[in-house]
Formats: sequence, C-alpha cells, structure tokens
Amino acid sequence: MQIDFFNPRSIVLFIGILQGLIFAILLIIRSFRRKNQSDFWLAALLILLCLSTISDFIGFAGVYDAFRSIKDLTFFPFDNPFAYGVLIYLYVQTLTNNQRRPTRRDRLLFIPAIVFYTYQFWAFAQNIEFKNWYEKAIHITYISPLYAVTSIAFNALLLILCLKHYRQYRRWLNENYSDTEKIKFDWLRNFLYVFTAMLILNALFNLTNNFVFKLSYMQFFWLSFANALAIYYLAIAGYLRSQTIELTFTPLKIETVETETKKNPLSEVDLEKLKTRLQDMMRNDRLYLEPALTLTDLSKQIGANSAVVSYAINNGFGKNFNDFVNEFRIEEVKQKLSNDAAKNLTLLGIALDCGFNSKATFNRAFKKFTGVSPKEFQEDARITA
Repeated sequence: MQIDFFNPRSIVLFIGILQGLIFAILLIIRSFRRKNQSDFWLAALLILLCLSTISDFIGFAGVYDAFRSIKDLTFFPFDNPFAYGVLIYLYVQTLTNNQRRPTRRDRLLFIPAIVFYTYQFWAFAQNIEFKNWYEKAIHITYISPLYAVTSIAFNALLLILCLKHYRQYRRWLNENYSDTEKIKFDWLRNFLYVFTAMLILNALFNLTNNFVFKLSYMQFFWLSFANALAIYYLAIAGYLRSQTIELTFTPLKIETVETETKKNPLSEVDLEKLKTRLQDMMRNDRLYLEPALTLTDLSKQIGANSAVVSYAINNGFGKNFNDFVNEFRIEEVKQKLSNDAAKNLTLLGIALDCGFNSKATFNRAFKKFTGVSPKEFQEDARITA
C-alpha cells in the first residue's frame, strides 16, 4: 500500500496536531514569562491531545500497512487516558486561583497515569513475537476493557469536580464583585462543556468496542476527527481567552463565610439597622458608581465584617452582592433615560456613567431588573414623554 499523508483523513488530523503543538509552545513561553501555571497545564493538555492523534494520523496515511515492521510501535503510549482529567482539573484550579500551587493530593492524582505509562512501556519493550501473543491473549481480552471502564470513571469524576468548582466560582464572584465580566471566564465553562462532550463520545466508542462489538479502524476515525476539532478550538480559544487574572478563589472561602454567618447571625433588629445603613450609603454616597466596587470595599466603607455585610445583603434583601449593586445602577440608568439632559448620550455612555464597565453586563442586568432591553425601555420612555 502506498503512503499518502495528503489524503483527507490524515490532513485533517495533521492540521490539528500542527496547530495544537504551535499553540502549546506559545502557551509554555507565556507561562514562563508571566509565571502562571494555568497556561502550562493547558499546554500540557494540548500536547497530550496531539500525541493521542499521531497514531491515527500515520495510520490513516497508510504507514502501518506499508511498513509491517511498524508493528514494533505496538503498545507505545501515544495516548494516556488517565491524564486528561488531571490536567483539566489543574487548569481549572489554577485559572481561578493564580496563587495556587500543586498539593500532595494533586500529585496523587497522577498515580493512575503513571501506572498506565509503566504498563505500556513494559509491554512496548517486549519483542514482537511476545507482543503479538500478549495483545490477543491478554491485553484485548482483559486489560483494554479494564482501562476503558476505569479511565472513563476517573475522568468523569474529575470533570464533575471541575464543574462543581466552576459553579462555586461563579457564585463567589456574584457574592464579592459588582463587575464580573472580565473574570467570570465564560471560556472556562465552554472548555468544560467540550471535554464533557469528548468524554461521552469517547465512552460510546470505547465501551462499544470493548463490550458490544469491535469497531473498525475507519469507524474510529470519527472519534479522531472529533479529537482534532477539539484541538482546533482549544488551541485558538484557549490561547486568546485563557488570560490569567489576579484571583485567589478557593471553595473553602464560600464554606467559611457560610459557617461564620450561620454561627453569628444578626438579630432581626441589627439586620434591619444594617439594611438601612447599606441603603442610605448606596443612595447618598452613590458607591455603585465605582465600576470595580467589591464586597470588601463596601464592608470597609460601612465598617463591618464582610461576612456580616454579605449575610445582610443575602438575607435582608434576598440578593447576592452583584445584584444588590447593579440594581442601584439600573435605577440610575432609568432616571437618566427619562431625563432630557441625557438625550444626547448613547446607551453605553449612560451605562458607563452609572457604574457599569461593559455593554454586555449592562444589557444583561437591565433585562434582568426591568424585563425589557435598554433600547425598548428608551423607546417607551420617549413615547410616554
């Protein structure tokens, strides 16, 4: 059989491998320049994805059929199914907390990947006759199904932990920041969705192949194709959107605040007093006009513990900090839209004057608190006038 690296299947995979490796190098360079770990873990993930695609790339190019001696590559660990979840987990953790350093528990997570590499390299080092026998008699019958089930379960567990971490992170943002647009990491949500989809697809192919019926090499191309698409997306979007921000989020912070407020709740009288102080300060001092206002800033202004202020906002107003501040901003916007003095200003200009820091946040908040878009409200105000 003639080797053809330019057939449609191989070229699609090659482009993905090339692009992934280029962006992995760029991420590694950036990780050393900026001293952030998240770029390093994303680069490691891209490299692993690229390595896992190499075997399929040369296979679809006809290399295995043209050179029977290439059988010597049997058991070479191009892929490591136990490493994906760990790299994703560490990326998510370090992107939301750039001060985080690997812990002992983090290192323990690599044990399944190390065991996999040890086994694969042991089998790879054997002679070709032993490989041929061992692959058919032992590996395909016992080891491969075991790897399929355990790797899927292991990665699913880590993905669930990552999704839980991200939900807690978004909740923490809304409890502590009035402007979350640049730090809410929609990219991270999409990143986790991509890998959830990849995990499901991988499970379908591998469980079918191990427990239902054997899939052909050509049928496995579609899994490789999905893998290449994931590399395309992760390489470009990851490099452009995975910008490290000075954040120190840990789930423990949420638990600590909740524990403190449950142990030391405000009395009804004190809660009403603090509510009144908060409202008066926001209205009179117009603190909401500060785009970067945080719960810590507000707590310092009012002279109270941030956990207590958070409790008062959550339980006294039935809102998180983000909604509490943005509602004042929306009221200010509504007043300006009804004021002739602001008729020459753009909607974005009015939003910025009222404390918003981005058009997206403004539009989302306005719709949430009024039920209509800013343009619809403006048009209704003009008709009424």
